[in-house]
Amino acid sequence: MMRRGLLPLLLVFIAAGVRAQVQEGGDARTNDIRRVQVHEEIDALQFRISLIDGKNDGRVGLTRDSSINMLLTEIFGQHTDHLQDAIEWDSATDHRIKLKYLTGLKLALDGYYRNVRNFRMLPEEGAELMQAYSLYYALDRSGKSIAPSVYNYHYIINSILIGNATVFFENPGLQQAQARLFRQYAEINPADILPRIEKYLDEPFADSLLIIAAHAAPEKFYDYAASGETQIGRKIRTIDEPFVQLIVKISSDKSGRLIFPFVHSIVRNRISIDSIKGFIPDDIRYYKLLIRTQLQYLDDIVAGDYPMLYSEMGSMIKRKAEEIFINEINALHDSPDEVRFRILQPLMARELYYILVTGEDVIYTSSFTGVYSRMLNRSPYKTGDSLLASVRYDRFRKFIRMAAGYNRLDLFLSTLSSDRASSIMQEFVRGLDNSASLEDAVDVADSYSSIRDPELQLLIRKEIDSSLQVYKDRGSRRGEAIYDILRLLFISVSDSSNELSAKYRIPPAYQLPRTALSDSGGLVVQQVFFYGDQDGINSYSNFLSMFRGKKEWKVVQQPSWVEIRSGGPQPVAIFANKPLDNSKGDDPDAKAQKLLSEYLAENGLRPGIVIHRGHSYHLRYTLEQLPSSARLVVLGSCGSYQNLDAVLKKCPDAQIVSSKEVGSALVNEPILRALNESLRKDKQIDWIRMWDRLEKILSDGIAKERFENYIPPHKNLGALFITAYNNREL
Repeated sequence: MMRRGLLPLLLVFIAAGVRAQVQEGGDARTNDIRRVQVHEEIDALQFRISLIDGKNDGRVGLTRDSSINMLLTEIFGQHTDHLQDAIEWDSATDHRIKLKYLTGLKLALDGYYRNVRNFRMLPEEGAELMQAYSLYYALDRSGKSIAPSVYNYHYIINSILIGNATVFFENPGLQQAQARLFRQYAEINPADILPRIEKYLDEPFADSLLIIAAHAAPEKFYDYAASGETQIGRKIRTIDEPFVQLIVKISSDKSGRLIFPFVHSIVRNRISIDSIKGFIPDDIRYYKLLIRTQLQYLDDIVAGDYPMLYSEMGSMIKRKAEEIFINEINALHDSPDEVRFRILQPLMARELYYILVTGEDVIYTSSFTGVYSRMLNRSPYKTGDSLLASVRYDRFRKFIRMAAGYNRLDLFLSTLSSDRASSIMQEFVRGLDNSASLEDAVDVADSYSSIRDPELQLLIRKEIDSSLQVYKDRGSRRGEAIYDILRLLFISVSDSSNELSAKYRIPPAYQLPRTALSDSGGLVVQQVFFYGDQDGINSYSNFLSMFRGKKEWKVVQQPSWVEIRSGGPQPVAIFANKPLDNSKGDDPDAKAQKLLSEYLAENGLRPGIVIHRGHSYHLRYTLEQLPSSARLVVLGSCGSYQNLDAVLKKCPDAQIVSSKEVGSALVNEPILRALNESLRKDKQIDWIRMWDRLEKILSDGIAKERFENYIPPHKNLGALFITAYNNREL
């Protein structure tokens, strides 16, 4: 708030700071070129401050209070001029000192301008800022410490005047003043205390700030406490405060990281450190303890007692779900089910649920379905409703999205009454702006393309429309943007108007126009990467068989690559390096890839499509050579779904086909055959139609199982949602 009477105080400080000796008969302040420049910079900042309100009227009109506006106009106009003159005509100071204080005045004005423009400072605080500068200037000029006055002003003002760029670097109290500035900063930003406090560990306030840091950022505090040989670590161990000493004790234990997520329960006297250590040697008992504690934490949240280290508990559940269960059942994917899933035998439905919702990044399709069926069979009353209630609906949007993605949502909803199923799906769509992150909205986006039930699709779209209107009526721009993007994403399944692309500047979600892939002459260029191990040689041979002897394709062999072209009005040119034998370790296929890339560049052939044919350990070499021109990237290797971010960093507009599990020629070749036929005959690739046709072709046995692991572009709607949200107009 504005302090009344600041103008008289300001004038007192200006007058007390120096005895200005204004020369008679001249307007120029100085002939020194450097000081002239600083005076001009000050004058320019005065003018820029008067323009913040958008009016070129010489007034500062930044508040609704006309008296405050008048005061600010005086301060940043006439009285700043007086302060300039006082500094310039001070007969007791030389050029260096004058330049120093004029620079300080400039920095004060610049700090005000930037912070008001960025809404980090209230406009009326300009009076206190200039009062503080006048006071610090007067004290510094007379050789007195500025430190006793620091607590008279709040952090943002002091950071402008005595931060790293301060001109009061010769003041005898600067070190103490900056220590007090750090204390002000720490009280506002407790999570940032630890990385910045080392130089202030001898200050009287160090212990109290470290205690604040322990409660505000216990994850960081654990790391510093565990480093007992560092200066901060040693200091932490001297602090006699219960919570600090608890973290010190845990961080000193060899099992500390496994104990740490339970801090909230330990503080609430629900469990002891020794009891937790008794669970640790038995992986399954420890995992069960994690889930039981997670559910207690969810109850605490409902009761208004938000658990310390809640995210640490989630991270540990994810880690242990992968280490203990997912890695084993993935590795046994060729074993009989009774062997593969034996490790799950002791687990309850809720414990299986957390394996699914935390293991998304690593779980195989067949692993998911095996865990999923066991979870439903062990659910209370064998209903999905009772399952979700048992886990307090934790991460239920992620669960719904994963169930849809693995074609298990219908099975889940069939365990519910129709009214309850509709209610759950409505909740799935509602309130997506309630969390700080976009994770829930991304889950809804990713799920839609996997939902085949028309009535369920209609229900979701109606709920999206209803929520969109609610947020429009509330004037919530964030909520409105979330639901508007979802609405347009889902409309684009059947509507080719591409309103989503036009409004949010993202490529179409369900189609890929041929024009996006072709050059100015209408030619679509593909580059295919092969590798010279035995599998690569076999894959290359199978690949060529798709084109040899076909009248619509012409195959031309070059020393290091093959060139395959189609004729007709919609030409396609495919360039694939030869998988030359690399058993001798000289990587001839790498040289072939390099020669091919150079040939394409030299001849102005920019690949719109890039295809990787090789094992997962070869994929990084393809990604290193990925041309930025690619608008479609087909990754035919095992687990390539985990590399979407790497592709999008080089090709932010690319659509991606990838596999979550095993990449296989049984699937890769039908996809490429369908893709090339679409390029030759159609004006666009329609992913939904193409995927439906492939589903019918790959409908039996191992081919069906492998195909279910492949993720087409239209099922990566979450990535499109994030791009659209980031592109929205603010």
